[in-house]
Amino acid sequence: MIRKLIGSISVLVILAFSSQAQAKDKDNAGVTQLVSAPTQLKNDMAYILLRTSTAKTGLFTLQPVFLRIPNEEELADYQKAKKAAYEKALPDLQKKAQNNQVPTIEQFSFDYEGKANSFVASSKEFLTDGNMRTILLEVPIGKYILYGSTNMSNTLVTCNCLGTVGFEVKAGIITDMGSVYTDKVHKKSPLPHLEDNLGPSMFNYGYIFGQALVPVAEDVVYPDFLKALPIEPARFEVIKQYYEPGAASINRLAPISGLLGYKRGKPVDLRVAE
Repeated sequence: MIRKLIGSISVLVILAFSSQAQAKDKDNAGVTQLVSAPTQLKNDMAYILLRTSTAKTGLFTLQPVFLRIPNEEELADYQKAKKAAYEKALPDLQKKAQNNQVPTIEQFSFDYEGKANSFVASSKEFLTDGNMRTILLEVPIGKYILYGSTNMSNTLVTCNCLGTVGFEVKAGIITDMGSVYTDKVHKKSPLPHLEDNLGPSMFNYGYIFGQALVPVAEDVVYPDFLKALPIEPARFEVIKQYYEPGAASINRLAPISGLLGYKRGKPVDLRVAE
């Protein structure tokens, strides 16, 4: 299924989720989640370092979902597969069409079996444990978006459709994005940084989850097993609102001081003077 993301990167076409809204598995996305620090980084891969909260909130485990912006070759493969699937399905679509309103190829959804560009950072695979778990992901080089949150079954629970951030990762370098917090937000959460003032009115038909990001501090101290490796802080850009019909619910990434804010509900880059 194809998605269009409107953001500061202009218009991005992304191959996020299948029609069952399943976050793709890491193997298909070319991602490896490391449980021990490498002694040497691969020159043809990039790395994402983050910390996730292990606070007990009375819910099932929630995990962050990432999305990589696909390259031109991947987009071409997707378009080819979609065209073939549409042509195969067209006779049936015409039979089922009401008032002769046959879905166009742009409206057509299908299960894409090619390379994925979305994946879950598992809470069960980590370098260090504690109040915050340290996670290291070996990923393809490119641009990534903190897309939302999922449960243990990998069903997309909440997307950051109303505003989030993205960042680029480089070959042979660990990009440290800081700490990610995820929890329910229809009432006050024990986790810090979340927008939990949204109120019980959000709790209509199910839980709504919120996500917060705290970028890595300049004076961060890394454990000895990471000190010898090249690490850079993530350089974030603000991603504006986008459409994701597969999510059970939608929300926004919580404001980030000096980086991400909201004006009349729309995300703004606080580093850019208006």
